[in-house]
Amino acid sequence: MKYKILMALMIVALTLIPLSCHQQQEIPPQDWVVANETEFLAKCEHCNIIFEKSDSSGGYVSYYYDREIDGAVVELDQIVYIFDTKTGELFDKYVHWRNDLPDKLPPIISEEEAMAIGGGTRAYLLYIDPESSVSLVEPTPTNPCWEVAVYEEFLDPVTNKTVSYNTDIVVVDAVTGEILGHGVPIP
Repeated sequence: MKYKILMALMIVALTLIPLSCHQQQEIPPQDWVVANETEFLAKCEHCNIIFEKSDSSGGYVSYYYDREIDGAVVELDQIVYIFDTKTGELFDKYVHWRNDLPDKLPPIISEEEAMAIGGGTRAYLLYIDPESSVSLVEPTPTNPCWEVAVYEEFLDPVTNKTVSYNTDIVVVDAVTGEILGHGVPIP
């Protein structure tokens, strides 16, 4: 069901793209581009968003932007443009953007405080998306959260070396410092 809804939204989004986006454009050579300073994206994107360029061996080039608010990643929020490298025509566009978030990050606890609370050695600041496949916290927090990665060391019997594995993700509310639950460890 999610797939059908996503496909319907993508089709609607494609119909809203200005006709000028379908015209042949010059493909910029650099890996990072500012949308309104690049002729290739300028007719599709009218702001100063910095996109990352990713070339594909299948004849397409992608430009993508992952949203952040003051350094906090907004999980799953992104803009992706895919262009045909031969014709310069827009092949596909994907946008996922939440409108229920503030423009600025509220006062938060530090990364060090979050790691001490969660018992881990690395932490990532983010706004958890309601459709998250990593954070298992219900209901979805409205505050930004620290995902604290907990690692354990194991002796690899094959190589006889000590290896670190991510065994837990502790979700800590970045505003209150409360442990909200756990997430799926990243292998």
